[in-house]
Amino acid sequence: MPASATPSPDHPVADIEAAQIVAPFGPYHRLEATFQTVADADRQTTSGEIWGRPARYSHIAKVKAYAGPLPPGARGIEFFTFRGPNAGTRPHVPEWYLPNPGVWEEDGFAKIRCRVVRNTQR
Repeated sequence: MPASATPSPDHPVADIEAAQIVAPFGPYHRLEATFQTVADADRQTTSGEIWGRPARYSHIAKVKAYAGPLPPGARGIEFFTFRGPNAGTRPHVPEWYLPNPGVWEEDGFAKIRCRVVRNTQR
């Protein structure tokens, strides 16, 4: 288990270790916001997908996150992915977008598969 993964009642060691075997890239996290709602977090947890739209003034749809585990006391999700972020993105703010082989685009969204290991937005 990596040093950054700390066991707690809502973050069991077994879940983290299983996530790393199945989805070895991460941990990453997204914080609750107007574009990361409770409903979004629930959909991400059950579907195993995270979606992203183009940033303002851009036409490139991207999934964006923060590197590392969800900070203590923060509301959001923590997850692992099946593919690493695109090369050249900022290390502390990874991004996934085409032509990354782990990304697909659908209905204007970039999408990636993930394994959510913690959801504190419930």
